[in-house]
Amino acid sequence: MKAVPEGHSYPLTGRVAITGVGAVCSLGNSVREILLGLTSGKSGIKEISDFDADGFGCMAAQVKNPPSVKTDVNPQLARSMGKHLSLLLSPTEQALGSAGIGPGTFDPRDMGCFAGMGMVDYHVEDLLPAVVKSLDPSGNLDYDRFFPVGSREIYPLWPLAMLNNVAFCQASIHFGLRGENCVFSPHGDAGIQAVAEAVRVLEEGKAKVALAGGVSEQVSEFSIARARLKGLIPPPGEGPENRAVLGECGAMLVLEPFSAAQERGADILALVGGFGFSCQRDEKGVFASEHAVSSAIRQALVHAGLDPCRIDAIMLSSLNQNELKAVRGIFGTDMESPAMVVTSRALGEMFAAGPILDAAIGLSFEEKTDLAALPGDLLCLPVQRGKRGGGSGIRRVLVNGISYEGRCASMIIETGPGKNR
Repeated sequence: MKAVPEGHSYPLTGRVAITGVGAVCSLGNSVREILLGLTSGKSGIKEISDFDADGFGCMAAQVKNPPSVKTDVNPQLARSMGKHLSLLLSPTEQALGSAGIGPGTFDPRDMGCFAGMGMVDYHVEDLLPAVVKSLDPSGNLDYDRFFPVGSREIYPLWPLAMLNNVAFCQASIHFGLRGENCVFSPHGDAGIQAVAEAVRVLEEGKAKVALAGGVSEQVSEFSIARARLKGLIPPPGEGPENRAVLGECGAMLVLEPFSAAQERGADILALVGGFGFSCQRDEKGVFASEHAVSSAIRQALVHAGLDPCRIDAIMLSSLNQNELKAVRGIFGTDMESPAMVVTSRALGEMFAAGPILDAAIGLSFEEKTDLAALPGDLLCLPVQRGKRGGGSGIRRVLVNGISYEGRCASMIIETGPGKNR
């Protein structure tokens, strides 16, 4: 089975800069807090406490107290959207703040917004009033009661809350983002697709600034059952090396044309180097095939005009053997190979938010010693390097985002002029 490229490479006629970052996950409410948690050896993976998960036999990395952002969103609609809204609002607010962008900085029509959004599940309590009103004297559901009476107890906008782009729209309204926009769903590749689309829009002059990010699914009975059915969470009894856990996260980047960002005096945190996309599911499992992962990485390297030896660190999507084989087949396994970091070991599977958070963490590493501060279970190779690539700084980071349905995406970021340049 041949891997089919998904999308195409966008030629970077200029340079696109990352000028702002924001994130919320199980280890903290900012990129700095999350990085400090990781380097301190902390893990966000805990026993599930929000509901009875004994039958699932798994843990999760949940955001217990997501930061609140005051909005005009109807409270009932906000509750129906669950954590999706707060996991999008807070990182967006952080990213805009760190980029020095406030009301009036840009015309709202020049501000684009792109995000990969995880699936939204309903809350049983939203339907209980309708069920109670629809019961007959024997306690059975009576549809003759439901349609004329019981259904009126359901919040009219409840069906809309099941659409993952509703939270996206509410966030755009809140921050006054009226430019180009799009939602991608729902796995790791979607986060990188969002960044690639933002870059394309900026390069074509359709926006002057763009936000690009991702939001995970909320951990619930439904999301765990869905992951179990898809094979993401294996049945109880299999070894921990094959077991994934779900993680909640929202992460956002601010992107601008490099020259324009310089002109307004923005801090250049990183530059976007290139992208690669591919799709092929492993016929023997639920993950993407080794060939598909390899194809996406090689496309990103070609797009960025880089040899493998120029990559200093790799942010892996997971510890799946297909991804490891693909990476080692391209970059080697010796002491001169790039260090490989896998944050999902501490933060869980964060779907579309995963690669965005990994990018934010990756551009925070300035020296190889920063990587050495991470716990050993988050590193797949020693961080000591020989002369290959030169120097001890972290300049170029490869980020992978992979769907368990076979879609693969890779992105290369380069640290900004103020860091290791």
